[in-house]
Amino acid sequence: MADPFTLIRVIDTETTGIDDPAEMVEIGWTDVRLFPNGWQIERGPESVLVNPGMAISFPAMAVHHITEDECRYGADPDDIRQDVALGADILCSHNWAFDSRFLRTQLPYICTFKAARVAWPDLQSHSNGSIRYELGLVPADDARAQPSHRAGPDTWVTAHILLKLLETHTVEQLLDISANPIRLLRFPGGNKHRGKFFSEIARNDPGYLQWVIDKSEFGEDVKFSAVAALREAR
Repeated sequence: MADPFTLIRVIDTETTGIDDPAEMVEIGWTDVRLFPNGWQIERGPESVLVNPGMAISFPAMAVHHITEDECRYGADPDDIRQDVALGADILCSHNWAFDSRFLRTQLPYICTFKAARVAWPDLQSHSNGSIRYELGLVPADDARAQPSHRAGPDTWVTAHILLKLLETHTVEQLLDISANPIRLLRFPGGNKHRGKFFSEIARNDPGYLQWVIDKSEFGEDVKFSAVAALREAR
């Protein structure tokens, strides 16, 4: 069980791009704390611009709309990495595999994206915004969630996803889910079998799943699910 007053800091990063080399251009956070009467949002959303020391790609700029002029006098990335972790017992984000590249921390972490896939496997999508609307977590007119694809507002939405997960899962369970591969019911990407059950693909096109396992671009959850489906189909 989590200790009383445990602090989970929900974090989101906006970056210069997806592929390395890349750096933050903005970081946001919302604090969720365990009070005597349960988990509650304590503070947030907050955010600061970061000077990445490199160019921002235009595809990234098209998503978050942060320009190089805006972040020219932003925080130093190494300084803000240290500052944002201070006081937190656990960090959380909605795609830890991505955000952890920029946070570079050894603190325990929760990935609400992975946890949502386990808790609600039948949702139409497990993106931050889609979960928000499908589960009715944050009203459409809540200014704290606007604009989307900015670090502060996105942590406000993720914090509500975390609170919903904490209604049915312990912190320890969420930490375990986040740290290990998870079994997916449906194939999440690719044009050929997108949305199909792994079990169906294993029966009808096992060679595709073997190709998935051998292809390094696919994440550990997809590969883990492909291995399990092929094993069961034999």
